[in-house]
Parts: sequence; C-alpha cells; structure tokens
Amino acid sequence: MPPQIPDEQLGQAVLESARDGVYPASEEVISADVPATALPVLLRLLDEAREEVKIEIIEQSRGTAPDIDGWISQAKQLQAEIESSRALAREIVRQSNAGNSLEDRVSDASSKVDLLKGEVAFNETLVKTLEQIQRIHQLLYSVQEAALQDRLVDAIVWLERAQKEIGLLRTFNDTRIAAILKGKAAELSKAITETIEECWNGLIQTDRLAQRVTIKHETQRGSLIDVHTIVTALTKLGLLDTKINELHQSFDKIILTPRLTSSPDHTTAAILADADEIKVTGRMSDSSIRDLFQDIDSIIDYLSTRLPPSIAVPLSGILMPSLTFQLITKWLVPSVPSSLDDMQEFQETLAQVLKLAEVLESVEWHGKADLLDWVDQAPRVWLTKRRETSLDKVRTLLAKGLGDVKMVERVETETVSAGDEMFHGNGGGDDWNAEWSDGEDSKKRIATSTRQDEEDDASAWGLDDNPDDNEMPSKDADVPKSTDEGASADAWGWGDDNEQEEPVRSDRVDVNKQVLTSNGHVPNAAKQPKREVSLKEVYSITALPEEVLEVITQVVADAETLAQSNYLKSPIAPAAAGLFTIPTLILAMFRATGPSFYTIHASGNMFLYNDSMWLGEQLRTFVRKQALTAEAKSPRANGRLKLDPDITLLEGFAKRAYGKEMNIQRTILGDLLDGAQGFANCTEPPFASECEIAVSSTVDRMRVLHDQWKGVLSHSALLQSLGSLLGTVTHKMIMDIEDMSDISEPESQRLASFCSHVSKLEDIFVPEQTTQTQTSSESTVPLTAVYTPNWLRFQYLSNILESSLVDIKYLWSEGELRLEFTADELIDLIEALFADSEHRRRAIAEIRRS
Repeated sequence: MPPQIPDEQLGQAVLESARDGVYPASEEVISADVPATALPVLLRLLDEAREEVKIEIIEQSRGTAPDIDGWISQAKQLQAEIESSRALAREIVRQSNAGNSLEDRVSDASSKVDLLKGEVAFNETLVKTLEQIQRIHQLLYSVQEAALQDRLVDAIVWLERAQKEIGLLRTFNDTRIAAILKGKAAELSKAITETIEECWNGLIQTDRLAQRVTIKHETQRGSLIDVHTIVTALTKLGLLDTKINELHQSFDKIILTPRLTSSPDHTTAAILADADEIKVTGRMSDSSIRDLFQDIDSIIDYLSTRLPPSIAVPLSGILMPSLTFQLITKWLVPSVPSSLDDMQEFQETLAQVLKLAEVLESVEWHGKADLLDWVDQAPRVWLTKRRETSLDKVRTLLAKGLGDVKMVERVETETVSAGDEMFHGNGGGDDWNAEWSDGEDSKKRIATSTRQDEEDDASAWGLDDNPDDNEMPSKDADVPKSTDEGASADAWGWGDDNEQEEPVRSDRVDVNKQVLTSNGHVPNAAKQPKREVSLKEVYSITALPEEVLEVITQVVADAETLAQSNYLKSPIAPAAAGLFTIPTLILAMFRATGPSFYTIHASGNMFLYNDSMWLGEQLRTFVRKQALTAEAKSPRANGRLKLDPDITLLEGFAKRAYGKEMNIQRTILGDLLDGAQGFANCTEPPFASECEIAVSSTVDRMRVLHDQWKGVLSHSALLQSLGSLLGTVTHKMIMDIEDMSDISEPESQRLASFCSHVSKLEDIFVPEQTTQTQTSSESTVPLTAVYTPNWLRFQYLSNILESSLVDIKYLWSEGELRLEFTADELIDLIEALFADSEHRRRAIAEIRRS
C-alpha cells in the first residue's frame, strides 16, 4: 500500500516540478497517489505561484518601457512600407498585362507581313521556275532539231545544258512537269545515242562470220558524218572507251587470234588488208616468224592510218598487250632454240622484234616496252629453255628405264715396293692366298686384324683408301659434308637417311701400309726398289649414267662455245655463265628422281650405287680435262665449271643408296633369324623345325643375294657386302647362343649343326681367279674371315659346342681362343654346356688364372 503523504507536501512537489523542472528526492513522494482531496491544495499553490510571476514581470518591465515603444513604432512603419510595396506590385502586374496585349497585336501584324513576303517569294520563284522550264523546253526543242539535222555534237551540247537545267529544278523534281521534262530528255538522249552508235557501226563494221573488219572515214545519213564527229560525240557521252573495248574484242577474235594461233592441223589464218577492210582470206600452213611480223606490220599500219589517234592510241593500250602476250607465248618462246645450232635464226627473230618496237614508236602506240624487255631478257629466256630442255631430257631418260647393262673396268695404278710379297711373280695372288692355310700363325694374324677392326668391312685386309687419290672413304671414315650438301639433302628429302655405308675397294694398295710377308716379317720398303702396279676391277652399270654424262658434256660444250670471242656480240652471250650451273641441276634431278626409277630392278640400289660412283669418277676426269683445255679454247670459260661439290654430293648419294640396300637386307636376315626365337628349345617340336627353317632361309637368302649381286658389283665389293651381311647373321647367332643359360647335349649338337650349315656359305667367298694357274677352288682359300666380322669367333663357337672340357682348355691355353672370347664369356659358355662338377670347376679356375 502506497504511503500516505500530506496534501500540502504533494502540492509543493508538483509546483517545484512544474516551476523548476525537478523531481522529488523522496521515493515516498514519487510513489504516492494523488487523492482527490489534494487537488484544491494544488490549485491554490499554482495560483499563488502565478501571481508571484506576474508581479515579478511587471516590476522588471518598468525599466524597459521606452525600448518597447520604439520597437512598436518601427513595426508600424515597416507595416506601412509593406503595404506600399504591395500597391507597387499590383501596378506592375497591371502594366505587364497591358504589354502582353500589345505584343499579341504586334505578333499578329508580323505574321501578316511574313505571309505577304512568302507570297511574294513564291510568286518570284514561280516566275523563275516557269522561265527555267521555258528555257529547258527550248533547249530540248533545239536538241531535237539538231538531231534531225545530224548536228550530233550540237545536239549533245544542248542536251547536256538541258539536263543541267533540269538538275537545277531541285524542289520541283517530284512535280509532274519535272517528270515530263526528264522523260523528254531521256528520250532524246536515247535517240541521239542510237544515232551515234548507228554511225559508229557504219564507220567500223565487224563481221565475225565473214571474218572481216571494215573501217571508213565517213558515213552517209542525211548528210556526211566523219569519224572525228562520232569520236567527239562518243567522248561527250562517255561511251568512247566502251566502243574501243568492243572494237578490240571483235578485232582480236576476227583477225589477231586466228593469225597468231596455230590449229591442230598446223595451219594459221591468212590475212589481207585492202583499202578500207582487213579480212581472213583462208588457211595457210604454219608460216615463218618473218611472215608473221609482216602481217603484224600490216595490221598496225591498217589501224593507225584508218583510225584517228583518239581511237588508235587508246586501242593500242588494250590491243598490244594481247598481241604481245600471244606473240611471245605462241611464237617467240617456242622459237627459242635449245642449242647453238639454230642461233642465227634466233638472232634474226630478235631483230624482227626490235623492228616491230620501232614501228610502234613511230605511230606512238603502246607495247614497245614489253617487246624491248623480252629482247633484253633473251639470254635469260634462252638459258631457261636450255635448262628446261636438259632437265626434261634427263627426266625422259630416267622414265625410259635403266636400259642395257654393261660391264666397265676401273684401272688404278699404284707405286709399290718391288719386293712386296703380294706382287711376286705371276702367282702373287696364289702366294698371298696360300698364307691363309699356313697354320696357326696365319690364323692368328687374321684373327688379330679382324678383332681390331671388325666394324670396318675392308680393314681386315690391312689396306686403307688413300684420300689423295679422290677415292671413297670407308663407311666408318668421317665424310666432310658442306653446308650445300646439307641444304640439298634437306631440299630433296634425304635428311632422314644419314648412313653412308659403301664397299671399300679391297684391291687397292696403300704404299704407306706395312704388309706382312709369308714368314711373318715386315719388309723394309724404304730399302726396296719401287715399281708401278695396275689394279683392275670390273663391275656393271646401266645405260643411264652414260646418257646423263652426255647431256652434261653437251651443256658444257655449248657454254665453252658461247664464251668464245666470236660470240661476244651475240645477244645471248651473257647466258654463258649460267650454262655452267645446269650440270648442277641435272645431277640434282638425277639424285632426286633416280631412286624411284631404279627400284623396279631387283638390284636397283646396287646399280644406283655403281652408276652414281661411275658418273662421279667420269665427271672428275671431265672437269680436269675441261680445266686444261678451257684456257686455250675459251679463256672466259676458264674456272667456270665447278662440279666438285656436286660430285661429292653424288658420291654421298651413292653411299646412301648402298647403305639403304644393306640395311634392308640386314633387316630381312634379322627377321628370318628371329624365327628361331633365340634357339630356345631347338630340339623340341615344333621349335626344332622353326629353328631349322630360320637358319635354312637365312642361308638361302645369302645365296640369292650372291647370285643377284654377282653380275652387278665388283668382286671385292660383292665379297665385302656379303661379308657384312654374313657378319650380321653370325653376330646374332653368337649373341642368341651366348644368351642361353643352359644348353643340353642334344641342343649343343643341334646348335653346332646350325653353325655348320651357316659355315657352308664360305664357298661364296672364294677369291677371284686372276691367273691361269688357279683353275680350281681347291687351290684357293675362302676369304670369309677377311670380309666377315666375327667369323673366327663364330667358328670357335661352333667348335666349343662340340668340344670337351679338355679340348676347350687346350684351345684357350695353347690355341687362339682367347683372341676371340674373353674369360668371362668362355666361362658362361662352359657353365651353360656342362653340368656342375669338379672337372668344370677346375677348368673354370684354370681359365680365370690364365
């Protein structure tokens, strides 16, 4: 229950809150209720407080009364001024309203004035337009009268003025009168144009059926109209160029093209210019270029004399390019000789071209520059024709095929020691061959040589090529390649074939190489007398290289002839230097297209090798001879022929062809041997038969290659090629057998039989019979070990497969087995062939110790 507060205290609290804005400090007063009985007390207190405030205000305002009176007077004055301003504003508004009324009257008057001015301007414009229409009508009437009187130029002039006046109608363009005037002008323009074209057709008549063109100086209508009037009229109409173009097309089809074009029956049109017409009179057999130039002179004379310059000169601008193009392409270019035999006639043709250029200059026609340019380019044109003819001839030769095969002989002379055992007596070859059967010493020497240079197909001979003799390096030798060769190889697509394998000429002798005598000593070459020995070898080539060489020699002969003093004034004399570059292009053509034509022959790559090498040798000889004779015959040609880089490229090309064929055959032989599957399970069916087939196929393939190449390669190259391939076979068989970790006795015997089967290929390595004393193969020793890498290693492997441990230890300690096998390799074979036993362990230990 709220506390009971006295009414007086409540009233005092309310008064303080209303007067001072403070709240009671006592919570009891704040929370107390205000009963109805307290209201009178509250009202009394409030009235008392109000009276106190009034009294206080009155007392304070007594001192400020004068100021208040001043404020009141100022306020009254301000109110009076405000009323005055209001009255002035009302007067302004009234006067403004009066001005708007005056402006409306002025605006109305201005509108009436503008209307009157517009009427006046319209009337003036109407008058001017009517006067303009009257002038246009008069002009059109004058045009019509002039056209009827054949005054065509005047008609065109007045028509142009009328059309110009019609264009000035502007705002009246869409009116009916303007449309009528335009239509009338268009009708007159069409009529005049038709009249002028009729006159043009009367002056210049073309009849394609009759193949005739007639040109007159004047034509008859109501009056005579000359060609100058028509030209002026067409110029004003802008139709002259069109008519000249039509004349060109008609004249070209009727006269020019039939005269310049030869039909399939080798006839051309015969033309005749007589009086006002020029026509085709019939067909005639192909005439000479001199007759053609006479006809062209007649054509130019006919057109230039019967047409005014205003037509003839523009006509020549489009007629001469067509005439010149057909003349050059159809007559001049085919007349260019491909050799020097017809050069006099060609010089006469050039004189005719120069004469035609002078004629064009005299009549001020176009086309002179084109003819002079062709004459200036005559050396280049002739050189291009000569190059195209030569290359086309080479292309034709290649397309005809390889031709007949012939045997050629290479003869080389070397200076050797007179005491050289290889060249003693008539049986030098026999004595040397006999060394291969002189016991273990000879075998040891052969084995040592083979092991040291097994990757070089000819190094087992102990013979090297002499680079000073311009001979080919061995396949392992570094062959310098010029940047030109690399560029040519890239250009002809040879970049992917980098092999340059070739057979080394085994029958060459290097005098700087020490040769072993039959007793194993090296002779003292310095103390022995020297003598020359000629070495020969025979191989086959096709007909192509001789034919290509003939083309090259003919080109060089023409170049030398053209470089002589009696040709200095010839118009094609500058082409002499260019002729010396054609052999390079011919050889490039041979290298680029030759392989595709040689592939039709089973031994194509080998023939390509022989042909290229023979051609290179002949070119070297030819270049040397040409250098010796050029200075005397034609000093200007001295040093011009530079074929050494091309010969180097040709020899590299030959090596690539040989290497490609060898790689193909190696791949074939490798694929055949792959059928044996590494000789695993070679005694168990069906693997046994597959191994037998693989080895037999490989041997048969080798014999097929021998028969195939025997008539192509020289004997030394044949043996080297076959030896290299046989080396591939033996190497693979050796590796496959060595990879077998366990070889049973039946497998060992089977493998030995395979080796024996391959060893029968020795009969294709019999040396060539060079003397009458060598009459049977029994007196010769096969040269298999000389030409076949790993051959002795292969033979020892065959012996190991059939030998006992005792025999193997003997071969290792007393024989030459250690020259072919390392101790680890032999131990691996023994472990594969023999079961683990005390004997095997002792044998292995002895081999390791030795």
